[in-house]
Formats: sequence, structure tokens, C-alpha cells
Amino acid sequence: MKMRFLADRRGQLAALLAFALAALAIVPAFAQQNDQAIKIQTELVTIDVVVTDKDGNFVRNLKPEDFKIYEDDAPQKIDFFEANEQTTMTRPLAVVFALDISGSIKPEEVMKQREAAESFMKLMRPESVYSILAFNNMIRVVQDFTSEPRKVSEAFHKIDHPGGSTRLFASLDKGVSMLKRAPRFRSGRRLRRVIIVITDGIDSVDPVDQRDMIQRANDAEVTVYSITLPSYLPGLGPNRRAMTLLDVARIVPLTGGSDFSADTSDFTNIFKAIAEEIRSGYTLAYYPPDRTRHDGRIHQLRIESLRKGAIIRASRTNYLAGK
Repeated sequence: MKMRFLADRRGQLAALLAFALAALAIVPAFAQQNDQAIKIQTELVTIDVVVTDKDGNFVRNLKPEDFKIYEDDAPQKIDFFEANEQTTMTRPLAVVFALDISGSIKPEEVMKQREAAESFMKLMRPESVYSILAFNNMIRVVQDFTSEPRKVSEAFHKIDHPGGSTRLFASLDKGVSMLKRAPRFRSGRRLRRVIIVITDGIDSVDPVDQRDMIQRANDAEVTVYSITLPSYLPGLGPNRRAMTLLDVARIVPLTGGSDFSADTSDFTNIFKAIAEEIRSGYTLAYYPPDRTRHDGRIHQLRIESLRKGAIIRASRTNYLAGK
């Protein structure tokens, strides 16, 4: 009887192990139970990338073998890969809308921003969550993370009359902190973390050197998209604008985002362009080598594409290993 019990027990354990391995093969970094995503603790380093050609057109339908990941110039094996190949938005998001309400912003523009944000949310998956941050010399969370578009729309009406100076960089840092505590997974899908900031690009309070903040954004896997209002920054000709302090800080490119010069009469097309870019992206991840996995140091990341002429924009340039 004892031998039979042990054999049955071994069979149960084997079946349980097979089930666990199958689940990991389907969803490498997370599992779903009772409609709540439960993260299986891994040490995957995750990178979101956008690939374009020399004309700025998105390059789609790439496969894992079309990419190479380097850590400190040493090639790494790609352990996880995801591509959005459908015509609809399939990537759920965690979004912070960061709205500049300093004295350079007109009240009517806030309502235009609301209309564009509502259009943006209609393009997203229902699992996505949104929050609204309004800033001038003060930083205020107008709406914490919610998946209800009605609450986001109502939050725009709570925004104070524009005025005061601008704490742009501190506000972006606040957005990064908010996203670190936002849901990481919903309905079994990893949420991509995004800040969309609408601003004139000028910070009148904080220094332009924001390397520490960029590092925190990289560690939190946050991508920053900026919509710059040219009505307050005289352009240098058609489709050009003056460089801003946000440009100098390089927060947007070093987190894998893009900057858009806004026609303040309508933000909708810009929000659609951001949605299209996110939809066209790829997610790559790898397990760091044993020798660096727990050394507590910052390691440089580089992504290459074997597709000729492909230009890659990555959501992070490094990662901080745990101890």
C-alpha cells in the first residue's frame, strides 16, 4: 500500500509540474486566476521597441530572429517576444495624462485635451487604466487610475484655471512614481506604462539635468510621449519649432517615446498617432546572465534589428540589477 501511495503521489506531482510548465510556456511572466493577473516572480528584463524605416513608416511582422539584444555589448538570448499584428489595439496600457496648466496654457485648450483623451481611450483595450495629473508650480492628481472613461472625462472639469509657473520635470517624476504602483497586469496581459504630457516644454523651477529621473523611468519601464504646444514657442519655419528644455533633457527619446508639435485646434490626430505607434510596437525580454543578475549594478542595453535599414527606438537604455 505504501509503495502504491508513493507511486500515486509521484504521479500527482508529475502532473502538477507538467501543468505549471505548460502555463509558463503560454504566459512566460504571469498567470491568471479568478480574473486577477498574478505575476510569477521572474528576473526578466523587458524592453518595448518601435521599429521604423528611414521614412518613419512602422516596420511590422518582425519575428524574434529579426532582433538582437545586447547587455554591456554581450549578446543575449531572447526569452520572451510579443508583437501586435492585428489591426486593432491589442496592448492594454497604464497611462498618466500629465497636463500643463501653467500660465502659458489657455482654458479652452484644456477642453480640447479632454476631447482628444476621450478619443484615445476609445482606441484602447478595456483593460487599460488611466490617471490625470495637472501641474503648474503645484502638482495635483486629479484622477487616480481608473478604467472608466466617464471618470477620466469628468476629471478634466475639475482642473483649475491655468496660471502660475511650471514644474514639468517634477511632474514627470511624479507620473513615473504613480506608474510604479499602477496595476502591472490585467486580464492576464502586461500593461505597458506610458506618460502622455501636454506642455510648452519649459520648466521654470527644476534643473534640466534629469539623469536620475530618466534612470527611474527606465527602471519602471515607463515611456514618455510629449505633445508640445508651439503657440508659445515661436517656430523656425513650417513644421519646425524651437528647442525646449524637455528636448535638452532627452527624457522622451531615452524612454522610447516621441515628441509631437501640436496644432492646438485639435489634439485628436496626435493621440491617434501615439496609439498607432504603441500598437505597432514589440516587446522583448531576456534573463540576465548569472554573473550580473544580482550584482546591484546598472547594465547598458542595446537592441539591433537584422532587417536592413530598420531604425529602433527602445523604451530603456539600461537596467539596474537587483542584489
